[in-house]
Amino acid sequence: MRRTSIAVALAAALFALVVLASPALAVKEKPVFGKFKASTAGTVRGIGEAGEMTLGPYKFEECEKELHSVGTVVMGESETFFQEVRFSHCETTRNVGGGLEEAIDATFTLGMEFHSNGSLKLGPSSVTFGATHSLCEVTIPPQWVPAVAETKGEDKLFEDATYSTEKEKLEGGPAKKFGEFRERLDIEWELKGIVTTVKLTPECKYKGSHINGAGEAEFSGGKMEGELEEVTLNNGNLSFIPPV
Repeated sequence: MRRTSIAVALAAALFALVVLASPALAVKEKPVFGKFKASTAGTVRGIGEAGEMTLGPYKFEECEKELHSVGTVVMGESETFFQEVRFSHCETTRNVGGGLEEAIDATFTLGMEFHSNGSLKLGPSSVTFGATHSLCEVTIPPQWVPAVAETKGEDKLFEDATYSTEKEKLEGGPAKKFGEFRERLDIEWELKGIVTTVKLTPECKYKGSHINGAGEAEFSGGKMEGELEEVTLNNGNLSFIPPV
């Protein structure tokens, strides 16, 4: 009986060693993300530029006016940072036949929740816009970019958005208020796979085959490029702390 007990104990110990030594069975460590940091609560504003964008049937080359963003933050560190971003007079062309094209533009405001793991969440509400003199309206529904971030966001780093801190050396009165440096946030994004929809009407017809459950034309290859520079916290410092 004693020999049987010893054999069982040795087998259990050997199994434990195999489990610990096996990379396939080892516990995978979760990545460490950076943090957005605000020195105080307040309003945050930024300016920036939009690059090429593909939304619905439109391919915008650029936006004529600067991007303007606004949001609020609470004091402390966070893994998310939200801004309402205004895209104004984004330009493209429309083929009107006979070798002719006409210039058109669109304006819209999009909620963008930036996550420290490099992903974004567009929303929280749908945004609908129409190009100049167009009877078709494009809707950007709430969504994660990339889509996999909704379920894998805690386990993976993404490269759809990047963040950095811009520092300005201060002296005198400003240094007493903000410290040795005034810190502002810079954000860049390059998004792919954005889903947009177009509601079909007698005036807005669609000859394609990608129709969703609501009977709308669906476009799944949307892209957006852009940046916000010197995103500034009123009466405070705003920064991004990279992961250690």
